[in-house]
Amino acid sequence: MSGKTVLVTGGAGYIGSHTVVELIENGYEVVVVDNLSNSSYDSLSRIEILTKHHVPFYHVDLCDRAGLEPVFQQHKIDSVIHFAGLKAVGESTQIPLEYYHNNILGTLVLLELMKKYDVEKFVFSSSATVYGDATRFPDMIPIPEECPLGPTNPYGNTKLTIEFILNDLFKSQTDLWKFAILRYFNPIGAHPSGLIGEDPLGIPNNLLPYMAQVASGRREKLNVFGNDYDSRDGTPIRDYIHVVDLAKGHIAALKYLDSFETTKKTGICREWNLGSGKGSTVMEVYRAFCKACGEDIPYEVTGRRAGDVLNLTAKPDRAKKELHWQTELNVDIACTDLQKWNTENPFGYQLRGVEAKFATPEHEYDARFITIGAGTKFSATIANMGATLVDVKVDGQSVVIGYDDEAGYRDPEACYLGATVGRYANRIAHGKFHLNNQDYQLTINNGVNANHSSVSTFHTKRFLGPIVKNPKQGLYTAEYILMDKETDGELPGDFEVHVTYTLDVEAKTLDMNYEGYVQGKATPVNMTNHSYFNLNKVNNPSIEGTQIAVVSDDYMDVDSDTIPTGKVAKREIATFASGKTTTLGKTEPEYDYNFFVDAAKPLKETDTRASELALVTRAYHPESKIGLEVYSTEPSYQIYTGDWLTAGFAPREGFAVEPGRYVNAINQEQYKDCVTLNPGQTYGARIQYKFSSKD
Repeated sequence: MSGKTVLVTGGAGYIGSHTVVELIENGYEVVVVDNLSNSSYDSLSRIEILTKHHVPFYHVDLCDRAGLEPVFQQHKIDSVIHFAGLKAVGESTQIPLEYYHNNILGTLVLLELMKKYDVEKFVFSSSATVYGDATRFPDMIPIPEECPLGPTNPYGNTKLTIEFILNDLFKSQTDLWKFAILRYFNPIGAHPSGLIGEDPLGIPNNLLPYMAQVASGRREKLNVFGNDYDSRDGTPIRDYIHVVDLAKGHIAALKYLDSFETTKKTGICREWNLGSGKGSTVMEVYRAFCKACGEDIPYEVTGRRAGDVLNLTAKPDRAKKELHWQTELNVDIACTDLQKWNTENPFGYQLRGVEAKFATPEHEYDARFITIGAGTKFSATIANMGATLVDVKVDGQSVVIGYDDEAGYRDPEACYLGATVGRYANRIAHGKFHLNNQDYQLTINNGVNANHSSVSTFHTKRFLGPIVKNPKQGLYTAEYILMDKETDGELPGDFEVHVTYTLDVEAKTLDMNYEGYVQGKATPVNMTNHSYFNLNKVNNPSIEGTQIAVVSDDYMDVDSDTIPTGKVAKREIATFASGKTTTLGKTEPEYDYNFFVDAAKPLKETDTRASELALVTRAYHPESKIGLEVYSTEPSYQIYTGDWLTAGFAPREGFAVEPGRYVNAINQEQYKDCVTLNPGQTYGARIQYKFSSKD
């Protein structure tokens, strides 16, 4: 594991995103810069889930020197892998000035900053298009690195110009610069997980993504550009390389430059072909993809495309010998992986009803808000900071309180609004507990007790992801992960928690699924969502007039320090059994109590998700006519009327219903088992909010 930091430009794109995965899996830290002109941040969001690793991101155009320089100032960059650039052959013939300006100027700015900040290793994403029509020379198919160069389009010319720049820069300081120029052929396929793949914005320029869009119904038919070439079936021959193999080639090149730095004490500027060495025609790839799909997709032969040549097949011997790299995955595997990506993501990263924004523009790589169900009658907005429920809208009306930016949630007085609270929600008496023959002391932050994990709280921690999916119309999921190390706080063990939100537009339900595992040591766990509801928010900032009823008025009796006495008592509040509701006033009644679902059946298990969701609380406001039902698999629920809200909110602007485990359960023998998570066990819980409205 190197731990070195690699700057990846264009890292949100097709090849860049797959290379980021391989870098992380090889122990590198990664920083990504991308202007998102032909890519999506969602690729990086998914990479975080796939690798369980944070990827710092900067939304910057390389031509913007002032915007790019802070990346070098804020990170100790060891090396750069440069993908960013316009890349469509056909388009480059139509807008050549844009290609020359973007690709060459962006590279110059990048190299100037590398020189200023003493970054010497550079892996460049070049292209086989620098060779042009290699068939014009005898014995140059397959194409070796020594083949004469002669691009036939502006895109290839920009790549060759950058190669010239790198060679000239290297010659100016041969003992300093270490440049790997990778001329690769036709990348295809997708990551075998199905989580990341090619998702070009607009009309795809390459064969496989176009076929994938035809297969998913996004395009009517495939256009085959010419069948009169001198090939096996009349269609052009290309060297198709699985994108995962290609990504691994960049790791091999980077390690080669690393070895020069440590052993040879000199610089290098060298080119390598990355390809399989085996050419396939367009129709051969078409048949392989149809086989992966299980059906033939429609196609039509059209005229030749400007700039295309007969054969571009690599001779990859140099890479095999010097980089110890060669392809391992064939065209059939690439087509199978592409079809998995295409089937699970028929619209790529572009999901209807999903909107995203960075919460604070000057910290774009940090908090990000995702809205699922956007533009529908029921939607939810979630932030990766704290896996926080920022907003819920019922028929366009917001029914929870929250902040518009990251700063609000970072306010120490923010009352955990909407956050995923963990590892341990609610109170631990005096911040003390005893687990597996060891005593623990947490920082006191609530009277004489530790509340919501004290300094170990999740509500300001950046969760990885999410993976957002729309498996069918009106149903959305957003999965977040937090890798909470023992060294990150005061609680024992390394804890991995998955939080998945599922929104159903038609049913107006929002589900939260919690799943957790611990390594190293046992840890106390009690997860919940900390949202404050106001069902009449448009008309009144107060919860006054809200009608509420609960499943049981049995509650956990507490002493003057709000710690359970061990007794079960009754608290005056309307229950379902009574057929009545309690109406909340401006100041009364006040609630902050932990009620039992069934006091006679104490929970012992750490995973409650096998149980049916049980209704624990109903609330309704007669003015807005919006209703809320809270369901859970948990054994208790804390209800409180928000009488101590601060940080921009007045008391009683919201009420909370928090299903979870019992207060201070870690210190009560009859309840301790359900909050003690040992290595090898699974923590699990479900909560559902179900809304109704006047329509």
